[in-house]
Amino acid sequence: MESGPDLTADVDLARSAQRTDLHDPARRAEVEQAMCQIPGVIGARLVPGFDREIDELHVLTGEGRSPKQTVRDVQTVLMARFGVSTDHRVVSVVQMDEPQGLPAGTRVVVDRVGISQSGVAVTAEVVLRDGDDTLEGVGESPASVAGQRRATARATLEALRPILDPLQAIELEGTDVVSVMGRSVAVTLVHFRSGRGESTVSGSAVVRDSEPDAVARSVLDALNRTIADAITL
Repeated sequence: MESGPDLTADVDLARSAQRTDLHDPARRAEVEQAMCQIPGVIGARLVPGFDREIDELHVLTGEGRSPKQTVRDVQTVLMARFGVSTDHRVVSVVQMDEPQGLPAGTRVVVDRVGISQSGVAVTAEVVLRDGDDTLEGVGESPASVAGQRRATARATLEALRPILDPLQAIELEGTDVVSVMGRSVAVTLVHFRSGRGESTVSGSAVVRDSEPDAVARSVLDALNRTIADAITL
């Protein structure tokens, strides 16, 4: 009597076809990117195995989530999205000190930006509003288009200093206005440094009324980010 179709073999074949090949760099990068979508995860690096699918998985997080919860989230994403099971013992979690930007609950907006030039120097005066409070700052730089942008960014940082963490050094790394898909966008990098390490965050703002206004808003956008955008393990 003829035996029926081998359903077990069909299931095993289907599972094999759906399995994520972690030795493929493109697929591995896709998995690592998915890890970075987990709340609190900053970066991830995966080392594929042969006896098992994953030999090592290194995950970098901020301080707002427990390592145990992060490991559970990682295991869930791996299984649900990629059909990959992994032992919790191969997952290592490192928590990084998060740079503290604007305090929670603040709603700082740009009130006005003034630019003046005297000789070879340009001065920017920035006025911000945080609810009913007014914050003012002044920044200077050599007179040029780039200098005007730097002066505006420095003035914005100076205006914000009274409400920033005094235990952190927060410095302007650079600012520029670039063209993105036909639109002018102000982009600013701000560097955080404390006793536990350092990091750089970015902020951007589309130019609407004027470049100085957009530069000031890009600084606010950078300081509203509490974790660096990219960390390499």
